[in-house]
Amino acid sequence: MPTVYLDNTPPGYKDQLRSAIRSAPRKARSCGADLFPIVRWLPKYNLEWLWSDLICAITIGTVVIPQSMAYAKMAGLPAQYGLYSSFIGVMIYPFIGTSKDISVGTTAISSLMMGQVMASLEKLPQLQSGEWSQHQVAVTMALFSGIIALGVSVLRLGILFNFICQPAIVGFLAGSGLTIVINQMYKVMGIPNIDTTEPPYLVFGKTLAALPQTHVDAAMGLLSLVWLYGFKYGCTYLTKRYPQHRSIFFYINVSRNVAIVVLTTFISWLVNHFGPYEESPFHILGEVPAGFQMMGVPQINTSMVSTLMSYLPSIVVLQVMEHCALATGLGKTSDYQIEVNQEILSIGIANIFGSFFSAYPATGSFCRSAIASKSGARTPFYNFFVGAIVLLSLYVFTPAFQFIPLSSLSAVIVAAVTDLIVGPQVWRRFWRLHPSELLIFAAAFIISLFTRLDISVYVPVGLSIIVQLYRTARPEYAMLGRVDLHDAKGDSQPTYVSFTHPTLAHCVRPIGHGVIAFQPRDNLVFENSLYLFGKLVEEVKNVTRSGQLPPAKKGDRNWSDTHDYAKDPEKPILRAVILDLSGVHQMDYTAAEELRVRAAQLTRFAGQDVHWYIVINDSLAVRKCLLFAGFGSQRPKKKAPGRFSSDLTPSPPPSNGCIDPEDEQEEEDDDLDTKESGEPQKSPGEHVVVIEDVRKKQQQQHARRMDVPAAHPGSMSTDTSSWSQPCIDCNDISGIDDEYPYLFYSMHDAVEAVLSDTHSNTEKSAPTPMSAIGELPNEENDVEKVGQ
Repeated sequence: MPTVYLDNTPPGYKDQLRSAIRSAPRKARSCGADLFPIVRWLPKYNLEWLWSDLICAITIGTVVIPQSMAYAKMAGLPAQYGLYSSFIGVMIYPFIGTSKDISVGTTAISSLMMGQVMASLEKLPQLQSGEWSQHQVAVTMALFSGIIALGVSVLRLGILFNFICQPAIVGFLAGSGLTIVINQMYKVMGIPNIDTTEPPYLVFGKTLAALPQTHVDAAMGLLSLVWLYGFKYGCTYLTKRYPQHRSIFFYINVSRNVAIVVLTTFISWLVNHFGPYEESPFHILGEVPAGFQMMGVPQINTSMVSTLMSYLPSIVVLQVMEHCALATGLGKTSDYQIEVNQEILSIGIANIFGSFFSAYPATGSFCRSAIASKSGARTPFYNFFVGAIVLLSLYVFTPAFQFIPLSSLSAVIVAAVTDLIVGPQVWRRFWRLHPSELLIFAAAFIISLFTRLDISVYVPVGLSIIVQLYRTARPEYAMLGRVDLHDAKGDSQPTYVSFTHPTLAHCVRPIGHGVIAFQPRDNLVFENSLYLFGKLVEEVKNVTRSGQLPPAKKGDRNWSDTHDYAKDPEKPILRAVILDLSGVHQMDYTAAEELRVRAAQLTRFAGQDVHWYIVINDSLAVRKCLLFAGFGSQRPKKKAPGRFSSDLTPSPPPSNGCIDPEDEQEEEDDDLDTKESGEPQKSPGEHVVVIEDVRKKQQQQHARRMDVPAAHPGSMSTDTSSWSQPCIDCNDISGIDDEYPYLFYSMHDAVEAVLSDTHSNTEKSAPTPMSAIGELPNEENDVEKVGQ
């Protein structure tokens, strides 16, 4: 079968510059559309989308108003600040966001963190004396958290989000949800004087101890909880019983929040208006000013900024983790792709603009975004309608807000966050998958109950990074053997699996006498190269014997030599190593140097040249490292350091029209001309040459020399035929797109080569033995040039 070799020439600097200039307008338009995704979907907006978005917005509007005020109170701020944050968030996000479901505004976890910050600042003399105000703290936190998020997006650091594993996120959310429930229960019961700045387990204990001090607020709080959970589980049951009315029960379930707030507010108004009370018998929200208060450019206090700087990183980490985890999950559910850096940009811009409207830090809300997804949101345009509803409430309904019982708002928070708390089945799932997953999850969950919220993020993330580094430093590897599989016709097809394969281990046999096949199952980098190649040497010494004579005297024996020379004659001497790098896509200097050193060590151990047959993929970085380490026959280009000459330099064709691959013409390093057999086909930037199957010719020539029949190119043979150009002459390959065609593309090719190369150490064209690497000129084999 003829082989096609494509020698692609990289474009020059002038060509690259011309291409960049021609594509500049198109890239500018693309960057603009990436920065403002609204320009992609808004021209396609239609009435059907409008109707779905309007229904979704009304549904979200019934949730966002009570939640925003409740979360603001949890953050230690007046209720209107929550409405400010939710309004700005939903008005900014559609221009920049890449998710159709996200609703940016106040959230339980961010408000909890903000509340911890406000509680810690209350003890400072600046806040007690009035030098600082709650308004200044909220605005400063929003402004600088937005600036940090904006910087993260501009620097394209969203990739760091990938270092936060799923168990850490689930554990943090579960722990945060339980923390919020504990911190709100004393408000539901109307218990006074509970310090929520203490760890949650202490707050829980003090709440239980203070149950005798329960206030009349408990009537409103417990009524709200019964209402919320009754409707939730009732609608879930009715949905299963009457699935044809699923949408009706869904909207009833969603509206339960606003319904209980309206009901308890009406009861509170009746009690306060007609009852014989000078003051409200239970805690109410109080007066909420209409419209936007204190809008303007934020006033920066340098001393306050320096004090808040220690809290800002944790606020940003929580916002990004909460928002991106939510957006990613909803994107998978609704089958669309989000851009993490663009989502972080939306958080940054929303908080920067929010600081001009007296808002506190906002991010994507789990509850409202999930409702938007289930309500049938078609585009982010629904956020504009939600913003209109929030604006309407700020200017019209604020007189009614003053009678909202605080215990009802706390009940709304409790009902909203309990969905974040996971049950024992999640713990069991992580344990069954891997104990390290449970460790990370448990660390995030438990730490959130015993210390600050931000620590419950940092510790599990650090643990997950440690686990990942350990997995990288101690990756899996396999010693491969051969298994002959038979199809229905009885034909045998060899496959190569590990000697420890769970089902085929009893069928695996060695590939050949003195042949070792080693397969690393991770990239070869500085973290793991010492371990992997050390294991290779260890396995070689376990299954082969040394080619050197044992020492005559015990005193001459190396102190680290543990071989049992009495059993060594039963083992073969190492002849060849097949290194399967088909799953390796990265290789660095340390790995290349370690491979070279270990190969030389195995050569000394075997007492003879050990030939290496390396199976690779299409990673040019791996090939380059191997070539500079001395594994391969390519000649480095003298005028282009770091690149190698083509191995298919043509020569005048012989009488049978076949190219002699051993011909080396320096003057034709860069071109494959048109003098070979098979007419070349040229296209811009590449040369295509058709080459006759070289292996068949070589085996025929060797057969004539040895006076034995030639083997068929596709057959497995253990004769003494030489093996030259093992990748070019592979019978199974009809096309090669590679500058370095001496390396193998499959285990089948490498095994066929090693079995047909029993005496290749005496042939000129055999794969390079490690004993020859040290004899190569420095400019050809110096591994220091890996970085060139």
